[in-house]
Amino acid sequence: MNILVVSEDISETHYLAQQLSHQASHDELTGLVNRREFERRLQRVLRTAREERSKHALCCIDLDKFKIINDTCGHVAGDELLRQVATLLQRGVRNRDTVARLGGDEFGVLMEHCSSQQARLVADGLRGIVDQFRFTWDKVQFHVGASIGLVPIDGTIEDASSVLSAADSACYVAKDAGRNRVHEYSESDTLLARRDTEIQRVLKIDRALEENRWVLFYQPIVALDGSQDAGAHYEILIRMRGDDGIPTPA
Repeated sequence: MNILVVSEDISETHYLAQQLSHQASHDELTGLVNRREFERRLQRVLRTAREERSKHALCCIDLDKFKIINDTCGHVAGDELLRQVATLLQRGVRNRDTVARLGGDEFGVLMEHCSSQQARLVADGLRGIVDQFRFTWDKVQFHVGASIGLVPIDGTIEDASSVLSAADSACYVAKDAGRNRVHEYSESDTLLARRDTEIQRVLKIDRALEENRWVLFYQPIVALDGSQDAGAHYEILIRMRGDDGIPTPA
């Protein structure tokens, strides 16, 4: 009896498959989890929060002076800064936490099974780490700083987009308040409500510009005593017509 044995080494194929999987879920520049994978893990955490009534948290981190360094020193320096900050953030979180690059100079941290108090400690720690860091390029040192938006996660939150939107809003409030600080999201937060109002106002203005609803008015300027000047004077005004066509008050 003759037996023919055929074997094939698939180790290289397996390695390539692992490489492709890693590239699909990680940021090429920093090696961190990318936005797609971060959102996938966030969806899993939201399911866990609903099913187990567990507590979690998410941070949105925006570097305060990245644009200055990137524009002044060039993109190569900007890329190196992002890599170094990514390493710092990984050192400042717990082993079970996920650090991701969400895009540009924006990072995200997903803290699983983490109380609000513990999440605040982690967020404050990350802010402190970045604040103490000095980025050196061409023998020049730069202070960076980070504005952080923190959102507690519980079973009442249904989708990932609402969590990320809340974290983004809280991050902008931290920037508006002076940068290099942590702002925790709350539905009753007056600062967040004010920012939402400002956003809606800007959207109305943009829409009015697109629809050509800005109108010029003029009115004469006269003296209170009724005296006549040698020449006429006018005040020029611009008003936005509302959706009903009526000009808005000054």
